[in-house]
Amino acid sequence: MSKAKHRFRRACRLFAFAGFLVAPLSSLSAKSPTELCLSSDGQAQLSVVVSPAATPDVREAAEDLADYLSRMTGAAFRVESGDAARGIVVGLVSSFTDLPFEVEFPSHGVNRDQYLLQTTESGLYLLGTTPAAIQCAVWDLLHRQGYRLFFLTDTWEVVPDCSNLSVALNEMEQPDYVTRQAPRGAPWSDRELWTRWHTRNRMNSSFSLNTGHAYGSIVRRNQKAFDQHPEYFALVGGERPNGPNAKFCVSNAALRQLVTDDAVREMKAQPERDSISMDPSDGGGWCECEACRLMGSPSDRALTLANEAAAAINDLELGKKYVGMYAYNDHSPPPNTKAHPNVVISVATSFIRGGYSIEQLVSGWQAQDAVIGIRDYHDVFAWSHDLPRSARGGKIDYLTRTIPWFYEHGARFMNSENMDSWGANGLGYWLTPQLLWDVDNAERVDELIEDFLVHAFATAKEPMREFYQLINRDHDSVRSHQDVVARMYRNLDQARQLTGDPRVRARLDDLILYTRYLELYGEYRNADGKARQRGFERVWRHAYRMRDRMMLSTVALCDRDRFRDRSVQVPVDLSLWQSSKPFDATEIAAMLAAGIAANQPTVLNFEAKKYSDDLVPATRLNLPHVAPGGYDERGRGRQQVYTWLPGGRRNIELDVTGGLIKHYRDRGNVKFSLYSPQEVTLDAVDQDDSVLPDGQQRRIVLTSPYSGLHRLEWTDGSDMTRVVLPADLPLTIRSTLEDPMRLGGRWDLYFYVPRGTKVVGGFTDSTRGTMLDGNRKVIFDFSTMEAAGYFSVAVPEGQDGAIWKFSDSRGQRMLMTVPPYLATSVETLLLPREVVESDK
Repeated sequence: MSKAKHRFRRACRLFAFAGFLVAPLSSLSAKSPTELCLSSDGQAQLSVVVSPAATPDVREAAEDLADYLSRMTGAAFRVESGDAARGIVVGLVSSFTDLPFEVEFPSHGVNRDQYLLQTTESGLYLLGTTPAAIQCAVWDLLHRQGYRLFFLTDTWEVVPDCSNLSVALNEMEQPDYVTRQAPRGAPWSDRELWTRWHTRNRMNSSFSLNTGHAYGSIVRRNQKAFDQHPEYFALVGGERPNGPNAKFCVSNAALRQLVTDDAVREMKAQPERDSISMDPSDGGGWCECEACRLMGSPSDRALTLANEAAAAINDLELGKKYVGMYAYNDHSPPPNTKAHPNVVISVATSFIRGGYSIEQLVSGWQAQDAVIGIRDYHDVFAWSHDLPRSARGGKIDYLTRTIPWFYEHGARFMNSENMDSWGANGLGYWLTPQLLWDVDNAERVDELIEDFLVHAFATAKEPMREFYQLINRDHDSVRSHQDVVARMYRNLDQARQLTGDPRVRARLDDLILYTRYLELYGEYRNADGKARQRGFERVWRHAYRMRDRMMLSTVALCDRDRFRDRSVQVPVDLSLWQSSKPFDATEIAAMLAAGIAANQPTVLNFEAKKYSDDLVPATRLNLPHVAPGGYDERGRGRQQVYTWLPGGRRNIELDVTGGLIKHYRDRGNVKFSLYSPQEVTLDAVDQDDSVLPDGQQRRIVLTSPYSGLHRLEWTDGSDMTRVVLPADLPLTIRSTLEDPMRLGGRWDLYFYVPRGTKVVGGFTDSTRGTMLDGNRKVIFDFSTMEAAGYFSVAVPEGQDGAIWKFSDSRGQRMLMTVPPYLATSVETLLLPREVVESDK
């Protein structure tokens, strides 16, 4: 047992998580395991045996075992009904009365899935406490013989060849995490493939924890009562909205009784279920009445309903039943109310309110006696767009750090949102269930990655080691999109040259097609106007055509408008873009060669640094005032700025003139979107498409329900738009290699050089302008560069911790060693929170 597990089991009394005991009649478990021959020269030596009373799911697991043993050995393994005297015995321990040893699996609480793998002179025993445990035992045994299902499709299945197969086992297993739905399965995906992958990677559990948003379902099941009693809904702004995300007036005793009665009916209707959810509906809108205010925070109110429901369903004498709820959004902060012993709180790792860290949330809820689960985010398409080096599910260091930490601090349930981003995150997806089963696997993650490389790529493993190091373990380095694509193509080319195995080649082909998606995506994101539309069409066509390989979140990209750049369109008749023509070997080889030729890796003479986009006002640093800079308020294509709404302010007024290029005025209205990181739906908090491209100035007002950081984005048809932003709000432009500034004309903007910075490095596409240090002295003249490209400027002593300036500049300047945020003054500059907190 690891120190982490020992510390937890000694200190935590959340559940009586029982271990299990094998008590053999002849001290079998104390001896070295007996070696047993299963196949010799392609001949099966034993049959797979199930109890005559085996349930369909147990029999199916036995048939899977026989099928794969046959495929691995070339032998014909049969499934027979019989006793436990001889054979490969598969089933519930309770199904056999003639076992050659005694087995006891003490089980109570929710950790009920345990199994034994045991060899004797006459048989191999796969015995479990539940059908789910038996499935886990089957795939564990096959895994020990070299079977793998790394990713979803058959391409990523590994079935070893071994005509002679012997095993020697005495293993007892139970998972560390009771539920292991991480990654839980992508929306709009192939459910059969995901179910297969979950089962074969031991992610199935006999315990089901329900935690989804529940209030809407409660309303629908009790619609008549809510129609008759609008006072059951939350009072918000003097009204009681009843939309799909409406909250309840929890202080209303009749409402609480309705919710409790509904929970009782649901449990009676399905008494076999383990849990129900009492998680609030999504978004805000909590009740503002005085009685609710006196109850406490949204967390206290939500927990009150969950507690009362838990008490009611546990009075039904149906056994222990649980209530699931997230700590999420407005109800993420720890409550003052104690939790019922059977309420499980799954702490969300994003959309946290109140300034808490995830560690503080876990500790705070645990202090109120809550049983802890975790609700994570392996990938969200709106955040990553399936790019590598972006999502948590692909960050190996994040997974190996957080999963054991959550466990050590009491978490026993895990579910995590994800996409079909197997190209970017496949290695992390495969590692996750192994970490959830045994958190000590975090200490041997290099061995697991070696296992992946050896089994998936064989003789081509070394270039693929570099490939996965780049996309899954190199997150602290700052690289251009083209640099990443260039290196990926070259790794894949080297790997292809090292293997002739068609199975390995097929996996490499999947990754070449994914890399081609990245290349096309980069071209599209850096284009404007008609070129941007053409670029998006190429991305769309490619993603759709490779959809069966499950490397991309094709449905999100192709079919979901909410994730789409508002400057591009898809045809009404999608068949115009759709093609199911398979990629052949010649086409893929040509794609690889062209990708290498078109993308060159970058070698820098400085070390780039990554900064967060959690921005706060730079005024907190008390920097000296500087003379205002400026920029041309006219721009074309997609533009974005970051702003900050102080407490109490909810509106942003903009003076907008569209269609400044007259002969382009047929390209549609100017489209504005305002985003807040606090909006849990990830949608814009406000939008405006009213400004016509007619050269006339109009005032628009965008409204947000939130204070603090916002991102304002707008796009036109590249017919040029003038946007006058409020002078009294921070307005900051981000400029990175992946997301460069898009200003036109001449500009003068400031940036911050944090304390301890040695070099100001970045990329410029123009040789116009100078760089001024903190004393406003010219420290670098871009006109001295032979050509546009990367630049590096040493920071003189005493000039760090200061505001520097780009003066009389044109084009794009992307910052790589200092925060990549530019503004006209200290007052309008926003900086990463970690920089401000460090330099205050």
